[in-house]
Amino acid sequence: MDFLNGLVVLANFVLIPATSYGAQLALGALGVTLIYGILRFSNFAHGDTMAFGTTITILLTWWFQSMSILSFSPGKSGCFNFARNTVSSILKLSEIKLSF
Repeated sequence: MDFLNGLVVLANFVLIPATSYGAQLALGALGVTLIYGILRFSNFAHGDTMAFGTTITILLTWWFQSMSILSFSPGKSGCFNFARNTVSSILKLSEIKLSF
């Protein structure tokens, strides 16, 4: 079971963040390349948009964690606990009613 917990920790703290960061850099580079190819000058507004999106994502993640919606801890049962927490998080998200 320790090996399985090690794989979950490796995936959560190394593989998923590295893949997401690499995808973000690739999208930024692709956007700058396309704009340069079409307009023949680099428009670096993509960085502002990506920074804004990252800020919103971090703030929403903190808000969800404060409401105990995104509380994924491996615990003693490893990835089985992760699946249970995922289902309960989806159910909690479906119960949120926003009032405007």
